[in-house]
Amino acid sequence: MQSLEVIAMSAKPAKRRSPRPAPEPLTAEAPLNETTARLAGAAVPVEPPSPRVKAELLARIRASAPVPVQPGWRYESAREESGWRGGVFPGVRFKTLSVDEARDVVAVMIEIAPGARFPDHLHDAGPDEGVVISGDVVNGGRLMHAGDYYYAAEGTAHVNTVSPHGCTALVTLTARAWKKWREAMAAR
Repeated sequence: MQSLEVIAMSAKPAKRRSPRPAPEPLTAEAPLNETTARLAGAAVPVEPPSPRVKAELLARIRASAPVPVQPGWRYESAREESGWRGGVFPGVRFKTLSVDEARDVVAVMIEIAPGARFPDHLHDAGPDEGVVISGDVVNGGRLMHAGDYYYAAEGTAHVNTVSPHGCTALVTLTARAWKKWREAMAAR
């Protein structure tokens, strides 16, 4: 796909309008919206080289506009500070995404700071599995990167889990295990 700069340079300029009188010079105190309006008015109109390019640009603009959340949907982001809980284990924080007691499953985002260590623990209340979303982490003796997945069966242990450069991971585990973790964190 061509960059906007290449598209703009290869596009044919639109027909010139009749010259307008020069506006009064702007002062340093001029409102930003007036400055923006003048800059937009001074730009030479350019037609996109094809209707497809115009459609793609408009689609990008529409995709960036906020969309109301539909009933039954919820969104979370690792980038949003709300919902993160930490302070129990140095450099480690959690964001609970969903808890489904009926299916005995919890989804949680875990963030480990660079050099921080995740506490050793036994999977004695069910398995857990996860995907590294960003960064890297040593898990089960293996260096994992964004996009890597692991599964740890019940009865296995997580030991020596550390993130060399920081990471965010999406982990699912049993609701029983999450309840046990939360109780252990509250007791610290």
